[in-house]
Amino acid sequence: MKSMVKIFAFTLVTAVLLASCDPHETQPSDLARSDADGDLKVMFARSLAKAVASEPAVRRFLKTEAQKMMDEDYDVVYQLVKDTKLGNNRTFRENLLPYFSSEGDLVKIEDRLPLLTIFVPILPEGTFSAEAWDVESQIPDVAIRLRGTNEIPIVKATGEQMILEPDLIPGYPVIVVKNNERLITEKQSGYQDMQTTRILKAPNGLSYRFVDDVFDRYLPKPSPKEAGEQRLTKPHQKLKEAFNIYGHADGWQRDYIYYGITPTHPNGQFSYDFKEYITSFLFTGDALLVYYKISEQTGDPEIKSGKRSSGWTDGFFEIRCTAVIQAQNGVGNEIKSKFLPYGQDLFDVVYKTSKRGIWPFRYTYYSIGSVTAKLVLTNMPLVNWDLYAYAATFRIDVEEVDNTEVIKYSRMETVEFATNFDVQATILKIGLKFGGSMRRTITNTIETSTTKESDELGQATVNFADKVLIGQTQNLLVLPYYATREYYNDIFSISIEPRVVQ
Repeated sequence: MKSMVKIFAFTLVTAVLLASCDPHETQPSDLARSDADGDLKVMFARSLAKAVASEPAVRRFLKTEAQKMMDEDYDVVYQLVKDTKLGNNRTFRENLLPYFSSEGDLVKIEDRLPLLTIFVPILPEGTFSAEAWDVESQIPDVAIRLRGTNEIPIVKATGEQMILEPDLIPGYPVIVVKNNERLITEKQSGYQDMQTTRILKAPNGLSYRFVDDVFDRYLPKPSPKEAGEQRLTKPHQKLKEAFNIYGHADGWQRDYIYYGITPTHPNGQFSYDFKEYITSFLFTGDALLVYYKISEQTGDPEIKSGKRSSGWTDGFFEIRCTAVIQAQNGVGNEIKSKFLPYGQDLFDVVYKTSKRGIWPFRYTYYSIGSVTAKLVLTNMPLVNWDLYAYAATFRIDVEEVDNTEVIKYSRMETVEFATNFDVQATILKIGLKFGGSMRRTITNTIETSTTKESDELGQATVNFADKVLIGQTQNLLVLPYYATREYYNDIFSISIEPRVVQ
């Protein structure tokens, strides 16, 4: 019998179950071979499951730490918290230690897995999360996220183990043991190249950095000057003026936004009051096909039917937009912006429920019925677009980030620069658009980077000449609605517009 949930144990009940199952079914130790450190993760998960069941203080601690979202997800990094005193006056490590065969086993895990993390997932329909966890009555099982496979080993405090096939999501409490991909240690290649702000120190003296400041919960993040949908119903006054001035006249809206240039006042000085932002993101086309694209690597937070679907063991997606803007001095300025949507922010998901297994291992599981993409409002800063300093076009590469290992590459790119500037006491742009002067075309080699296993979603090319607001609807029952310029391909659509920054 091929079961969607395969249960392995050493009790009489599970022995009966095993007798009815395919003799070649996979054990957790078999799956662990797909991950170089898989056996250590399984060992840690077994001991953690026992500690979570026996020690209420451990459950309270994990709930509290997960809610801190130190890396903008519900992660508890073991090395950073192992010496923290719990409510029972013992450290987290001291609470776990009795459930290992020997202290040497735990020491080996600590040495080999500096990024070992306990993650509290958000499970469908409010069945379980860090926020909803009732630590007095809910004793979660422990799942293990392994690289190289999307099947999920799950262990119980009583010793039973099961393999959850990837198209199922638990409808009962489960926490996850995994490696953290938002931090990097000083022992890893690329650590010295990291320019992130803070260095974290573990009790053993090991240094950690965030791979991007966007993951650091304790750093201030830029916030929009205009909230939510007001960018469409109440755009900044200067954007509306630019739309009104150049709605039917020949010219560029950004000329007015950045330089105050109009057909009757054709010269102007650059203003730093505005900066370009990516203000919305939407997956386009068939949502399930998009899932296949962004979830082709194992371990992604995918929500789909099919072979790969273990996303509940991870957390937030990491969507990165990289803009490379060529400068007049020949240096390409690489600007990386990320946003961290949860699956439910990007997609509306309709779940199907089913019961699997035989008592006492019969549980509710979820699978995906249908998926619809949702518009996400973002606030991703790019550049103060001064044509005296930068080219008149730039390209944005969009990817879903899967790994912390950085890969650098170069490409040739040809762009145009405006030359209609008068440099005296101040720098004035002379004339609308490119003015009457010849534009300058330059081809440079651009150095940029991505991460290993990232899923490339495509590119968008933005021109200074592109309209920001492209239309307005009038309705007596609602406020006037302004439509913004969208940049899209068959996978995503983004909007880019100047926002006031000072």
